[in-house]
Amino acid sequence: MTRKLAVPFFMTLFCLAICIPILAHHGTAGVYDFGYRITTKATVTQYVWANPHVQIYFTLKNDKGEEETWGVETASPGNMLANGWTKNTFKSGDQLLVSFIPAKNDRHFGTCPQFVFVADGKRLGGNGRCGVGGGPGGASVDANALPVKPGYVAVEVQMPKDDRTRPESEQEQ
Repeated sequence: MTRKLAVPFFMTLFCLAICIPILAHHGTAGVYDFGYRITTKATVTQYVWANPHVQIYFTLKNDKGEEETWGVETASPGNMLANGWTKNTFKSGDQLLVSFIPAKNDRHFGTCPQFVFVADGKRLGGNGRCGVGGGPGGASVDANALPVKPGYVAVEVQMPKDDRTRPESEQEQ
């Protein structure tokens, strides 16, 4: 009798151990505030080229002039490589214009980033359309149309018009 119960018990435990982290990993609606965006000047402090997501950390100033460190996550290194990024794309000290959707509860992290390098105008990241069901009814969100998060209105900058040109992927070179 014990043996008959042990196999289903361990199979159920195994399935839960695999399924719960998979479902939890991509739940962004509860993490990010898809009602606001931040668009400002920033300086890169750290660039993390690692699985599961490439992350860029930078400093920016809020409306009070206080310097804050923020981070954003993108896709996996493999996906970013296919979009023309490399492990050397960002360097500490790079000056950027950045636009992203911030996390909820005043956590200094964001998603759906767009970057423009101040030095040469090179643009990276998305076009502001954020999928993964963050919007009402699971729809994608146009971050460019969102209001600026309170506390970052005075430091807002205009992103240059997006002509959709991006670097070639490593596979195309």
